[in-house]
Amino acid sequence: MNRENKNWENSVRISGRVHFLKGKSEGETGTGKYVQFAVRQENVENSGATRRDFLVVRVYDEALRERLRSKQEDDDVTVEGTLRSSRGSGVNYVRCASME
Repeated sequence: MNRENKNWENSVRISGRVHFLKGKSEGETGTGKYVQFAVRQENVENSGATRRDFLVVRVYDEALRERLRSKQEDDDVTVEGTLRSSRGSGVNYVRCASME
């Protein structure tokens, strides 16, 4: 079986409101130290019910971590990055490359 090493497209842009996670929001991996938070999105489903999604974002870059510190709960936020999965737990998260 011939398996090519491909560079798959993996880019994410999400927007919503800042939601600070309860409990441990800082961590460290082989990549470095990070702070994590969630982008909260509220959308109305066809049934009329409101669905709330909390999309976890990890911020490794120090300048971006500083920008996050200036934000408050429920501030508008747009994050660009890549969708990743933790090597340890397999949990999916967005690795932040930029934040508005």
